[in-house]
Amino acid sequence: MESYQWFILGVILMAILGYWNYQRTEGQLQSLQSAGFVVSDRLKGNPGVVISRSQRQCAVLIPTGYQRFDFSQIHGAEVRFDWASDTKTNFRLVLLLENAYKSEVEIGYQNEPQANNALKKLRSLVVQ
Repeated sequence: MESYQWFILGVILMAILGYWNYQRTEGQLQSLQSAGFVVSDRLKGNPGVVISRSQRQCAVLIPTGYQRFDFSQIHGAEVRFDWASDTKTNFRLVLLLENAYKSEVEIGYQNEPQANNALKKLRSLVVQ
């Protein structure tokens, strides 16, 4: 095979894997909603974050499951950045949690404005 054919094959494979990962994450959202979670807002990012204003809960969606927690478990949130990062998403929203499976949950964003907007929205919902 020629080099451009390998490139095209690689692009197709990445697209297929991306779609498969998206489907698995959407499956976790369906599972979360089946468990009674009412989605009112999405903070997007990677992994995805959904919020239920009525239940005052937040959930982080990953292909293998989800982490669900009450607003009262969030004792802080901040935007972090890695200067020497070799990842695509240097900016991330970090949720600092109490009495949860993980004490910190990171949600990646493409740029600083997206991360800051997600932080502002989250803070406005948690403080209410």
